[in-house]
Amino acid sequence: MHRHAVVTGAAEGIGRALIETFGAHQYALTGVDVNVARAAQTQAELSAHGLAVRFIHADLGEPDDLTRLIAALIDGPPIDVLVNNAGISCVGAFAHSDLTRQQRVLDVNLRAPLHLTTALLHAGKIARGGTLVFISSLSHYASYPGAAVYAASKDALASYGRSLAVALAPEEIHVLVVYPGPTRTAHARRYSPDNRREAQRMAPEALAASIHRAVERRQPRLIPGWGNRATALLGQWLPTPVEWVMKRTLFAKLLQE
Repeated sequence: MHRHAVVTGAAEGIGRALIETFGAHQYALTGVDVNVARAAQTQAELSAHGLAVRFIHADLGEPDDLTRLIAALIDGPPIDVLVNNAGISCVGAFAHSDLTRQQRVLDVNLRAPLHLTTALLHAGKIARGGTLVFISSLSHYASYPGAAVYAASKDALASYGRSLAVALAPEEIHVLVVYPGPTRTAHARRYSPDNRREAQRMAPEALAASIHRAVERRQPRLIPGWGNRATALLGQWLPTPVEWVMKRTLFAKLLQE
């Protein structure tokens, strides 16, 4: 029987790369996405390459959709890998930002993974020996001026995952927290104030391969790429200079838009 992987935000970017990677390793696949048309296109494209993916349409920022998603997953097969990948952002000076949009960032990035994970654990749907993956952010180490609520949501998700790992260890459920840096996706392009060096960002396929290896090795933490690991180390030991660089490269440019 094939192992079963569930990936949120699966129709493009990192999520799609994860679906392709786990599918290549003989997992049964369930994708979750808010965009019906994009999910249908992705499903058709993957099917043409021999990958069968079941997509569930859900807006993780909407409580009714989240409840419906949880019910659908509980009715489905046991889950060997659950990847909480879906995320959105809201950039700009916080004092002048739309608080409704900021609340939605918290709903999608934090509330939904917590509710989804908790409900599936309570229902016993995470297989013994399975893995919970939480996609946090390199901002955990380097800060993210201009996207403070996004950074806060990813910090909280990381803390939740690390704490959950301790509680679930007796049940042999593995928890992996991932701290990706800039990735070559539409999401990064959408929120970045400067895409001139987009080609230097990590390819989502490379990130997905690293995540799969970390799942197989049962690593508790993954900072993919030597450049990201160097940034994380500097952020821990020299936070002030790193935050100054982030202010110059991100926040100042966001204010100019």
